Formats: sequence, C-alpha cells, structure tokens
Amino acid sequence: MKKTLLLLAILINTGFMFAQKELSKDYSYTASNPYKVFDADNKLYFYRDGEIMTVKIDKKEILIQKLNSAGDKPSFIAEKLYESKELFPKNYQLEEVEEYGDKYYFFFSSWDGDNEKEQLFYREIDFKKGEFVGENKLMFQVEGKIAGSPTAILYIGMFAPGISIGVQDKFDFLISADKQKMLIEYRKKPLVKSDKKSYDIIGVNAYDSNLNPVWNNELTMPYTERRMNLLDYSIDKEANAYLLVKVFHDDSNDDKKHRKDTEANYHVELFRVKAGTTDIDITKIDVNDKFINRLWLYESPDDYMVCAGFYNKGKVLDNVGGIMVFKVKKDGGLYDKSTHEIPLEILNEHVSNRAKKKNNKADEKGGAEFNNLVLDKLQIDTDGSLVLLGEQYFYENHPMSKSNYVSYHYYDVLVTKIDPSGKLAWMKKLPKRQIGTRGRGGMSYKHFYANNNHYVVYLDNVKNFNLPVDETPSTHSDGQGGYFTSYKINDATGEAVSSSIFNVRDMEDMTIYQFSVKRILQTGDDEFALEVYKKKKEDVMIKIKML
Repeated sequence: MKKTLLLLAILINTGFMFAQKELSKDYSYTASNPYKVFDADNKLYFYRDGEIMTVKIDKKEILIQKLNSAGDKPSFIAEKLYESKELFPKNYQLEEVEEYGDKYYFFFSSWDGDNEKEQLFYREIDFKKGEFVGENKLMFQVEGKIAGSPTAILYIGMFAPGISIGVQDKFDFLISADKQKMLIEYRKKPLVKSDKKSYDIIGVNAYDSNLNPVWNNELTMPYTERRMNLLDYSIDKEANAYLLVKVFHDDSNDDKKHRKDTEANYHVELFRVKAGTTDIDITKIDVNDKFINRLWLYESPDDYMVCAGFYNKGKVLDNVGGIMVFKVKKDGGLYDKSTHEIPLEILNEHVSNRAKKKNNKADEKGGAEFNNLVLDKLQIDTDGSLVLLGEQYFYENHPMSKSNYVSYHYYDVLVTKIDPSGKLAWMKKLPKRQIGTRGRGGMSYKHFYANNNHYVVYLDNVKNFNLPVDETPSTHSDGQGGYFTSYKINDATGEAVSSSIFNVRDMEDMTIYQFSVKRILQTGDDEFALEVYKKKKEDVMIKIKML
C-alpha cells in the first residue's frame, strides 16, 4: 500500500512539474487593473499612438472604450455607452468598422421597406475622444434586395449549420494598397429564380480617402449564375476594379464533370473594369490539371496585381496539394506564373504512422495532399514577396441518443513564403490540435509581422512545447485552460522557434476566461495586446513585449 501511495505521489508530482513548463524568456507581459466587462456579440480593437480603442457592439447598446498602452502596463482611460436606438435605425445591421484614410468609420445597412431599397450608411468615430461624431451619412441606395456579399457565399461550406459567418453578409469592403481608395461591392438578388437563366448583377462603388464617391456602377456578368463563381475582387490606386471568377464549361457547376476527369471542368478569368465604366475586359487563365481550392487577388505596392492561393489534383476537392502564384499587368497580361507542391516531408510532419503510410502510398500515385486546409491570409511584402497562411479546419456531426452535437477542429497551420521571382523561399508546418464544441471559441490563431519575423500565436496544450517532427500534437480542448503559445518565424530563413508566453490558469495570480484570438491586436514593432475576461464581471488588458 505504501509503495502504491509513493508511486502515486511521484506521478502526481511529475505531472505537476511538467504542467509548470518554464515560460519563455523572449516575452514579458503586464496586465492592466480590472475594468467592467461589457457583453457584446462583436468586439473590435484598434490601435494608434500608444492608445487602444475597443468598439463593443450589442444589438441594443454600443460601448467605446479607450486604454493607454504606452506605459509599463495598460491602463483604462474612459468609456462611453450608447443606446443603438438613439444613433441608428431600428432595423440597422452592422456591416464593418474600418480604419480608413486616418479616420474610423462605423458602416451599417438599413432596409427601407416602404421604398424597397437597401441602404448603406456610415458614422464616424473620433479615435482620440473615443466617441461617435457627426451624423449618419448615406453612401448609396440599391433598388431591390441584396442577395449577400459577392464572396461571403464562398465560405458557407466552411461552417456547420447554425453557425453564423459574421455580420458582413450584404456588402464587401476592400481598400487599395496605398490606402487611398475603397471599393464596396454587393450582389443583387436575381429576378429570375433559375440559375441557368439568370445573370448576376454586381454593384461596385469606389470612394476616395475622404469617402467621397469616385464612381459607381452595376455590372451584369457575362455568364449565367450556373456557369460562374466569383473567387475574389480588388481595387487599385486608380480606382479600377478587378474580379477573379471561375467559369464552368457546362451547366454542371461542378469542378469535375466526370469522376475520372484529370482536368478541371472550368477555367479562371480576370475581369478588369476601368474606373467609371461598365465595360468588362477579360483575361483567360488556364489552370489545366490544377483544381483551384482558393484563389485571392491583391494589388501589389508596385504597378501590378497578384493572384495567389491553393490548388489540388482533383481527387479530393477540399484538399490542398500546393501553392499557385501569378502576376497580372494592368493591361491583363500574365507573368511569373508558378506552382509549388507541398513536399511529402512537410505532410508527414507531426502525423501518425498510419497517416504517413497513407501519404506515402498516395504520393506514389501523385496524390498526397493536405487535408481540410483553408486559406486565411495573404501578405504582400514591399519587395514583392508573398506569405500565405492556411489552417486545417473542419467540423463533425456526432449523433447521440437524445441529441446531436458538433465538434469543431482547428489543426495545423501552414506558412509559406514565395520570393519576388515566384520561387519557393520556405514552407513551415506549425503543429496543433484544437477541438471544441462552441464554434471557433478560443481556438485558431493570430498572425502578425514585426521586426522581420512572423508571429503565430494561439492557445495550446503544454505537452506540444518544442514538439519533435515525428510526434503528433496532444489535443487542446477549448475552454479547458491552455498555454498561450507563440511561433516566431524568421522571414528570411523560415527558421521557427516555439515559446510558451503564459499559462491562462496562472497569469499574474489570476485565471483567464473567454480567450479569443479575435481580441488580439498588434500595438507596435515589439509588442501586442490581448483583452481577456477574469470573472467578477471584469476584463483586463494584457500587454506582451517581444524581448
């Protein structure tokens, strides 16, 4: 009996010491004094000149808070609470809160039922005062109903039934690389119900840095809804609009018409619309045996557009086999087109032996791919190089005797850098296994760039600290504590260093609750901030310094 108790004591003590993993000396953190929590459906964070502004939006109330982040630790400055009914129409819907042209704007829509018009408004927020200023200003009205933002429908398949994809479901907002032009797009609800006969009408509205209208038009697409899917859109500094579309070769609206097809049943086209016109100039982009998983369109700091994204080999259309990149001249000419397969050794990192055998077998047949990889972010550097980030995401339904539940899975992150000539510079797979039952919750990650390094931060199981490539990650269960973890990736070499910043159950003698990567914001070249709930109806702001 004594031996059993002694062994138990050793095991408990060993587990305790392991759980108390030494924290990284590359980071330090301080926390503000607690301040009153405000429960809201949407919490947005902005930084300028040593201060943080939070905009917390509930259906009935909106709270704007200001905090100082310039001192040794963050400190609360002031807050102002508004009743929504005193500022906005009863049926208003938040579309976006955006920093643009050195100002901050609260964009919202409102349906005018009497005149059957959809309306888009904005109201300015004074950052220094932390207050709404001026009146609501009408930007434009649309005759008839809007079917939803042109690109939002592309993401519906990524979410389980009943999970909201956000409030931005009517309009898309995009800002040019020089921050001087904004493009707002919408898709009108088709009058003809049959998508084999109806043609999408896409509204495009361009504005200058003061939100003065530059031009607006409604564009009738050259293909029926069944024959065309919008992939992405962009605007350049001359306020010209660009739309990237997938055009199907028949009415199947299917990537592969037949199971044995080795080539895509579509091609990609770039629509170019000169500012102030309705004429669509088209450049055809052949993808041949590459099946597009996701493709994004961006304006570069130089005088060209960049297209980049994921492709697969057509066997499992949700998989990702590699990276596709090409550049587009303003006249529509394509150049520097390149593709980069994800190497087998990357796929086999941090997976089980069974998964390795499966990958090896698939690779012999030319089909090893990354499962459920979703493109999250594309960063264009000043030298023309690209950094793409994707995360494994999927959900599963679990039937039970009395009820069903859904589990949400946020797994490995793939970070890829493409150099200015289109060559692969480096590729890194960051291992994690996050599982929860409340949607995204405290899972997924946040990326930011500072001091020539990429930082990827998220909550993780402490057992994954410096995980060898031949081991699979231990599961982090959402809402069950965890260590705030960072991967610092050298932009030039791709060298990655893993660090544990703090334990959410022991952070300055308090326990952190309601962690969310959406509440993280960069506040300088060597620091970022995170707002968390500490119970007792109080929030705190944590400032993390990168030493």
